[in-house]
Amino acid sequence: MTKNLQKWLGVSGGLLFILINCWGLHRGYDFIPLISLALVGLYLLFFKLDMLMYLMAFIVPLSIPFENRQINVGLSFPSEIIMVLITGLFFIRIFLDLKMDRKVMTHPVTITILLYLGWMLFTCFTSEMPLVSFKFFLSTIWFIVPCYFMLTWLAKEDISKWVKFMNFYMAGLAIVICIATGKLAMAGFPEKGVHWIMSPYYNDHTAYGAAIALLIPLQIGFFFLPNRPSYMKLLYTASVCLLFIGLFFSFCRAAWLSLIGVIGVFFALKLRIKMSWIIVGIGLITFTFYSFSDEILYRMGRNSQDSSNSFAEHIRSISNISTDASNVERINRWVSAFGMIEERPWVGWGPGTYQFIYATFQKPTYKTIITTNFGDGGNAHSEFIGPTAETGFIGLVTVLAIMIATLYTGIRTYISARRKDLKVISLSATLALISYYIHGIMNNFLDTDKLSLPFWACVAVIVMVDLMNKKEQQAVANCDTTDGCDRAIAP
Repeated sequence: MTKNLQKWLGVSGGLLFILINCWGLHRGYDFIPLISLALVGLYLLFFKLDMLMYLMAFIVPLSIPFENRQINVGLSFPSEIIMVLITGLFFIRIFLDLKMDRKVMTHPVTITILLYLGWMLFTCFTSEMPLVSFKFFLSTIWFIVPCYFMLTWLAKEDISKWVKFMNFYMAGLAIVICIATGKLAMAGFPEKGVHWIMSPYYNDHTAYGAAIALLIPLQIGFFFLPNRPSYMKLLYTASVCLLFIGLFFSFCRAAWLSLIGVIGVFFALKLRIKMSWIIVGIGLITFTFYSFSDEILYRMGRNSQDSSNSFAEHIRSISNISTDASNVERINRWVSAFGMIEERPWVGWGPGTYQFIYATFQKPTYKTIITTNFGDGGNAHSEFIGPTAETGFIGLVTVLAIMIATLYTGIRTYISARRKDLKVISLSATLALISYYIHGIMNNFLDTDKLSLPFWACVAVIVMVDLMNKKEQQAVANCDTTDGCDRAIAP
C-alpha cells in the first residue's frame, strides 16, 4: 500500500468518523459519540500513549464533576476516566512486558510514596468506614500511577516530554482563567461570592488559586530553558502574565502567601544561605509564636477586617479569627481534626472519612454561618492535619517523608547539576512543590485531579532530573579529559 493511498484512506476514514458522529448527535443518538470517544480512547491507550497522556494533562483543568447518588460514585469527567484507563494499562503491562526502571523504583522519593500508599492501604482495613476508605485509596492510586509512575516511564530519556506535558496542563488552565476572569468582569468584580466564578471547572476559588500558584514557577522556569525559540519565550511570557492575572482575581489569600514563600526560598537558594540557618529561622519563628501565642491570638481576635476585593484589606483579613467566616471555619475544621486525632492517634479514622465524621467533634465556639453537620462540608483544610486524622501519626510521617525527600532531592540536584536545563527544571519543580506545601498548611487538594496531576508530575520530574544528573556526573567521572566531560554534559 502506497503512502498516498494510506493518507487518502486516513483522511476518508476521519471524515466518515466525523459525519457518523454528527449524524448521531443530530438524530439524538447520544450513544454514538460516547462509543466513538471510547474507541478513540482505547486506540490512544494502546497505540499512542504519549498523546493520551498529553490529552489527560490538557483536559484535567477543563473537567467537570460528575456524581451519581444511586451508585454513590463521584468523579471528575472525563479526566478521571482517562486516569483509570492509564492505570489499568500500567498494571496490565507490568504483568506482561513493562519493566519499570530499577533506579526509579529504588529512588528514596519512590520509596516514600510506596510507604505512603502502603500505610494508607493498611488503615483502610482499620477504617471506621472501610468502603469509603478503599474508594479513596483507589482514587489515590489512579492519581499517582499516571502522573508519577507512567510519566517517569514516558519521559525518562527525554525531559522535553515532561515540559510538553506541563505545557498542555497550562493550556487547559489558561482557558479556565480566561473564562473565569471574563465571568468576573461581567459580574462587575464583586467583593463577595466569587466561589461560583470558576465553576464548574473548580469547586472552590482556593483550589483554583493553588493550581495557578503552582504553575507560576514552572512557566517562569521554562522561559529560561536553553535553546527555546523566540515564539516559545513569547508564549511563556504571555502565560506568566495570564497566571498572575488569574492569581490576583482568584482572591485566594493562601495562594498569595505561598507565592511570597516561594520568592523567599528562591532568594535563599540564590544567596546560598545554608539550609541549617533556614531550619533555625523556622524554629525561632515557631518558638516565638508558641511563646507569645496568647497575645498573638488576642490581637488576631481583635481584627475585624473581612475578606475584600481590595488587595490590602484582603491580606489584613488573613489574621481575622473573630468575624471572617472562612478563617473561623478553618479553625473549626482543625479543632475537629485534633479531637479525632486525640481519640485515634495511631491509625486514624480511615482514609477519606474525615468529612463524614468531623461533625460530632465540632465545638460550638468555632461554629460559623457556613458550618454544616451533615457530612458534606469537605475536608480538614490542611494537607498535614487531615491525613493525621485519617491515617494517624504514622500517616503524617509518610506525608512529611515525601515532602522532605522531594525538597532535599530537588535542592541538591539544583546545586550540583552542571547542565542548564536540569538546573532550571529542578529549581522550577522544587519551587512549585514549595508553593503547594505552603498552601497545604491551610488547604488540601490532593484528593482531586486538579492538583494531584501537577503535584505528582513535579515529584516525578525531580526524580527524573536527579537520575539524569547522577548519570551525567558518572559520565564526567569516567572521562579521561575535562574537555571531553564538558562536551559529554552539554544540553
